[in-house]
Amino acid sequence: MGVKNWKLAGNNLDIQADAIQRKFALPRPIALFFAARGVKEDEVQNFLNPNLGNLTDPYRFPKIKEAAKRLWDAIANKETILIHGDYDTDGITASALLAFVLRQNGATVHSFIPHRFDDGYGFTPESLQKAIDTFGPASVLVTVDCGITSCDAIDEAIKRGIDVIVTDHHEAGAQLPNAIAIINPKVYPELEDLQLLAGAGAAFKLSHAFIKFGRENNLGGFQTRLEDVLDYVALGTVADIVPLLGENRVMVKYGIEALRRQIRPGIRALIESSKLRSDLTPSDITFRMAPRINAAGRVGDANVALQLLESEHIVDAYRCASQLESFNRVRQEKEQEIYQEAREQIERNLAWQSEYALLVAGRDWHQGVIGIVASRLARDYNRPTIVLTIQGDIAYGSGRSVACLNLVEVLSNTANLLDRYGGHPMAVGIGLKVDRIADFFEAMDREVRKQISSSDLEDFIRYDGEVQLNEITPDFFGYLGMLSPFGHSNVKPIYRFNEVQVVRCSPVSGSHTRGIVRDRTGQSDFIAFNRNTQQFYGRTLDILATPQLNLHQGVEVPQLNIIDIKEVF
Repeated sequence: MGVKNWKLAGNNLDIQADAIQRKFALPRPIALFFAARGVKEDEVQNFLNPNLGNLTDPYRFPKIKEAAKRLWDAIANKETILIHGDYDTDGITASALLAFVLRQNGATVHSFIPHRFDDGYGFTPESLQKAIDTFGPASVLVTVDCGITSCDAIDEAIKRGIDVIVTDHHEAGAQLPNAIAIINPKVYPELEDLQLLAGAGAAFKLSHAFIKFGRENNLGGFQTRLEDVLDYVALGTVADIVPLLGENRVMVKYGIEALRRQIRPGIRALIESSKLRSDLTPSDITFRMAPRINAAGRVGDANVALQLLESEHIVDAYRCASQLESFNRVRQEKEQEIYQEAREQIERNLAWQSEYALLVAGRDWHQGVIGIVASRLARDYNRPTIVLTIQGDIAYGSGRSVACLNLVEVLSNTANLLDRYGGHPMAVGIGLKVDRIADFFEAMDREVRKQISSSDLEDFIRYDGEVQLNEITPDFFGYLGMLSPFGHSNVKPIYRFNEVQVVRCSPVSGSHTRGIVRDRTGQSDFIAFNRNTQQFYGRTLDILATPQLNLHQGVEVPQLNIIDIKEVF
């Protein structure tokens, strides 16, 4: 029986879908997809045919031309450029992307990736000093996936005679840094369509402007194919769980194609060590590739991941990939250990919890994996969750949000209890004194209740409309592929099929079942993961399912992936 509520994705979907269907001669389920996702009629064609021509002019960013010119001047004058990145997949891929483009055009570039525990988060005066100690003096410094709140560090760099360019996608503070240019869409409300960019996307915009400026002024850039660095953008964008809409969707679509071509030894080694096939999807990045890259920064050295992505020889790439595998095994062990301890706290009512929020804390939990644990708990309990590791009299934590809750806003209203905080609306980091944990949770719970209601925390499945089996045609599947890449905010369509019957059913691999369902219009193969559908044989059901093509013995067979079932009485 279904255990979750089912919610239709909007009102008047059939009317909206009929209008879209008539205008574009689409299969009705595809038109329902657009109506449910709020895609307007004038956006349908671009959605179906995303291409690189849909990427907007990078010069829309204020002062980005000045940034491009400064980089070309550095190349002409043989000055050293320093890139300051971050230790997660988004920061590492953004660093590799920008360094690749600059080096291809003659730049002397060094990339500094801070150590999660030794250096802390972001660009700081201390990380600036360490970067200079590591690589020597530089004339230009570019931050990627960090820097927007690093006013002190940037002022220190300026005192040292270093020109700073900021590329970032995090929320800005009250004061903007004194940089040559700030390439961060969050700073410019007029760039409404670019607000969803990840750090790798912002670094790509600077790279695009750099190449464009070089070609316009006959400085260089003529041999650089920016589409060849979209593999980096796809990795960073999908890993950072930003919406796959707008320009993100375009860049990820072409980036996935670049990943499939495996044009870099490091990508080939990562795909092989992740035991993936060449027909990659965003979910392969989310669940296989990104965790391995992230593991380096969580339990080891993030520079190993950077070395992998920048490897020019396959032997070096295999060596780095092997190190990432080792890091990932350690990460999995530590994550599972902390997750089990956290679940025990919750079940024994030893955690701070309410129907609106959840906080768990443990002494000396590994700081590198508590963010993953927070994600799992937030998903399990469908509540915004903070996981803290207590070290001495200080607690360091990671938080994950749910629903429409802006966790950064929650923390800003509890800032008097925190030593530090930052991040995205959906993922944050904090630090506070141990004796303030109880007060912080009380304040957090109060702020969460101001933003959302109990109905926002209901566990439900959203579906795109009601269809019949005879509407899942070859024409439908032709369009279904055009709706990808699927991921955050562009999930695969889920449809409701009413009054169907299971007319054939058999177990598969233990806990799964497959068979055939039929309604009054036709029938379809189905697969149901972790679900015993044999108990429903011959009964009348409503089901939620995602249509897909299953490759069986070299032939693509249409089937429904059943998401949930409700018996009709």
